[in-house]
Amino acid sequence: MTTSSEAIAVTGVRENFKFLILEVTKLLEDTQRVLVDPRPEVIAKIAARDDYVDNLKSMIENKCFRLLTNEELDVGTVDLIRAINTATNNLERIADFGVNIVGQLGYLAELEVLHGFDPDPFFATIFEALRMVEAALFRRDMSKALQICRAELEVDELYAAVFKRIMDDLRHGDTPEDLVTTLFIYRYLERTGDSLLNIGEAAIFATVGEKLKVSEFQALEETLANSEVELDLSEVDFEGIWETRSGSRIGMVHPQKGGRSVVFKEGRTKKVVEEKEALERWEQLEPGLPPRIFGFHDHGPKASLLLEFLRGDTFQRIMLDTDARVCGTAFNMVTKTIERVWTRTLEAVPCRPNFMRQVSSRLPDVFKVHPEFRSPATRIDDLHIAPFEDLLREARGLDAELVAPFRVLIHGDFNTDNLILNLPQRRVHLIDLHRSRPFDYLQDVSVFIVSNYRLNVFDAGPRRRLDAVSKAFFRFAQGFARAHGDASFEARLALGLARSLLTSTRFVMDPEFSASMMLRSRYLLERLLGYRAEVRAKAGLGEGPLTPERWADFHLDESTLVP
Repeated sequence: MTTSSEAIAVTGVRENFKFLILEVTKLLEDTQRVLVDPRPEVIAKIAARDDYVDNLKSMIENKCFRLLTNEELDVGTVDLIRAINTATNNLERIADFGVNIVGQLGYLAELEVLHGFDPDPFFATIFEALRMVEAALFRRDMSKALQICRAELEVDELYAAVFKRIMDDLRHGDTPEDLVTTLFIYRYLERTGDSLLNIGEAAIFATVGEKLKVSEFQALEETLANSEVELDLSEVDFEGIWETRSGSRIGMVHPQKGGRSVVFKEGRTKKVVEEKEALERWEQLEPGLPPRIFGFHDHGPKASLLLEFLRGDTFQRIMLDTDARVCGTAFNMVTKTIERVWTRTLEAVPCRPNFMRQVSSRLPDVFKVHPEFRSPATRIDDLHIAPFEDLLREARGLDAELVAPFRVLIHGDFNTDNLILNLPQRRVHLIDLHRSRPFDYLQDVSVFIVSNYRLNVFDAGPRRRLDAVSKAFFRFAQGFARAHGDASFEARLALGLARSLLTSTRFVMDPEFSASMMLRSRYLLERLLGYRAEVRAKAGLGEGPLTPERWADFHLDESTLVP
C-alpha cells in the first residue's frame, strides 16, 4: 500500500472478511447439528445466515473492485485484493453447499441410513482449514496456505471411503433412495474441499504473485531441492511466462539476492521426459546449443525441469524490431548453425514425412474453428472447383510419392520464436525441443517459413524483413538439397507448406487472413496434383506414382512463400 487511505480501505475489507469466515463457520456448525437432529428452527437459522453471507460477499466484492480502480496500488497489494476476491467467492460457495446439504434432508425417508455414516471427520478438517484462511491471505503465510490446500486431499480421502461404502450398500441394501440422498450430502462436503483448495491457491497467489496450483508449487519446490541450483523456494521470486496449449507451465525463477535466473517447466511426464532426452541429445551434438538442464523431477502424471535461462532475443523479435543489417547478421548465424546440424546428423535413410496424414489428424480442429472451409463443389463457366475435402482426400496419395532421400535431426517445432540469439556473443540457442527427432528437414523448413507468413504484421519495414528471411531461408534449404541430391525438394516443400498453412489456421481467428492461408494451401495442393496429372499423361503412366526424379521439374515460385 502507498497511502494511509489505502491501508484503511484494506483494513475495512479485512474486517468484512473476518465476519465472512465467522458466518460461514457458524453456518457449517449448524449444518453439522442438523445432520444429527434436523430441527426447523436451526434450519431457519441456516437460511438467514446464508443471506448474511451473500450480503458480506457483495460488500467485499464491491470494496475490492473499488480498490482495484486505484492506479497507485503496488503489484503486491493488487495481488492480495484479487486473492481476497477469489477466497470470498469460494467461502460463499461453501455456505451454499451447507444450505444444499440441509435441502437434501427433505428427500430422506428415514434418518437411519444417514446416521450410519460419520460426517464429523469432514467437518473437523473443514473447520481447521477455515481457521487458517485469514492468516494465509493477509499475513501471506505460505505454510498455512499449503495446509488449506492439503485439506482438500483429506476430504477427498474421506469421501472415497464413504462412496465405497454407499456403493456396496446399494448392491445389497433395501433403501436405495436414502443411500443416493446420503451420497449427495457427502458429495457437497467433497465439493467444499474443492473450494478450500481454491482458497489455498489464492493465498499462494497472494504470496508469490503468480497463479500456481498447489501441485505446481510443490513441483517447483521439489525440483529446486533436487537440482544443482542452490536455491530455496523462500529465496526466489517466480514469474509466470507462458501456459501452453498442451497444459505445460513455464516460469522464470529469480533469486531475490542476485545470481542466475532459471526457467521452470512443468507438464505431462511423457512430454517433459521427451524434452529432457532431446535436450541431452542436442547438448551432446553441440554443447551450448540447447539450454542446460539443472534439475529434473518426476512426480507421477507430471514432471518438471529446471533449465538454464538463455540471454538474448528470439529471432522473431529481431526480425520485427531491428534493421536489415542486424537481421541479416542474425540470419547468417542461424543458417550456419542449422547447416552444421543437418550435415553432422545426415543419414542416408529414406524418410516419408506424411504431410497429408499430419493434415488429417488436425483437420477436425481446423473445421471447428473455420467451418466455412468445408466448401461445396462450385463452377465458374466451364471451370469445375471441387469441394476442399475432396481435394484433401485426393492429395493423400502424394505422401507415398514424396519421400526424402535422407533424414537429419530436426527441431520439430521450428518457429522463429524457438530460436534465441545472443548477438553480442554470436551464440544461437534452440528451445522447446520435445518434438525433435531424425526426420525430413522440410518439416522444419516449412514450419519456419509459415511461422513468418502467419504473423499478422503488415507494417512495411517488419513485413519486408520477414518476407526477405522466408525467401532467403528457402534458398538456403534449396542449396542444401542440391548439394545432397534431393530431387523432390520443391515438391515436398510445397506439400509441407500446404500442411503448415492449413493447420496453422486453427490458431488464426481473423476470417480474412485465415481464408488467405487456406486458399494458399489449396493453391499449392492443386499445383502438385495438376503437375502429377500432367507428367502422368505425358509419360503414359496411368495412375502410377511419380519417382523423385520426375518430381524434379516441379518448381515453387518464391512469391508463394509470403502473404
